[in-house]
Amino acid sequence: MKKKATLKDIAALANVSVATVSYVLNNVPNQTIPDHTRESIRQIARELNYAPNLAARSLVKQRSGLVGILLNKTAELPFWSRQSHMCLVESLELLLTEAGYHTLLVSLNPEAPAMDIIRERKLEAVFVIDVRDDMFYRISSNFMEGVPVILLNSKIDDPLFNQVNYNYPQAIEAAVASSPAAPCLIVEHFHNAALTEWITGSSGLPQQNIHKMPQGSDALDGLEDFVRANPERHLIVTNELLAVVIHRMLPNPSITALCTCGLPELLPQGLHTVRFLNNRAQAAMHVMNALRAGVAAPERSGNQFLVDVLT
Repeated sequence: MKKKATLKDIAALANVSVATVSYVLNNVPNQTIPDHTRESIRQIARELNYAPNLAARSLVKQRSGLVGILLNKTAELPFWSRQSHMCLVESLELLLTEAGYHTLLVSLNPEAPAMDIIRERKLEAVFVIDVRDDMFYRISSNFMEGVPVILLNSKIDDPLFNQVNYNYPQAIEAAVASSPAAPCLIVEHFHNAALTEWITGSSGLPQQNIHKMPQGSDALDGLEDFVRANPERHLIVTNELLAVVIHRMLPNPSITALCTCGLPELLPQGLHTVRFLNNRAQAAMHVMNALRAGVAAPERSGNQFLVDVLT
């Protein structure tokens, strides 16, 4: 078995002290180490496939380096919602890894989230995706005071908690402007009912011109009837993969897809799109870093950070 590389091994090859190697690999501030020395140490560490002792690092820094992503989902979640979640989780995980964190991804039952595995971990921050309105406090109560809890695909009327969402009002406004036809809105299902109400309420459309997708195996119930009942209207759909399903039901209708999955290339030719900056993960990381540093992140709308439409 190949011997695991140590700080001493790196120090010997770089011709520096073990302390210098530790300062560089642990990003210790206020150390006057030349840039070429820093780069040499990092290069040697990469070549040796050096892996830090996380337990020791945790004891020294009083930190675990572990961030939780809590995803509320059911087995019946339709593929368009699964894809949206997958894109968000992968983006978050990549950014966390690049920042030196390790990710604990936990799927929770939205109806009765089991928190045992969460309580056993010392998390430095938590991202909660699509949490039911009445379950958020049950989830957040499992974390120590001072641990940033950031919501995505969720809206909670509580100024204590930061939320990152797409700027749906801006997106719907842009979609309405893209067609002279009278609009209808089709909204994918969210476990977080407040998010759905915010999206539909900001549209300004009457309820008869809005279709809210039901949950689970009934996801497509009523959708085709709604689409066929509005043949002359401009359909605005909150997920591009759901827009593909609708296009197959009734080819070539007037459809604009709000690209919440970040996959506009999957849409049939001719369908209109509204694209976002697609940086929900970046916005969430920005909020997390600000909270961990004890500084105020720039606010967009109270404690809600909105990802704008790409113009």
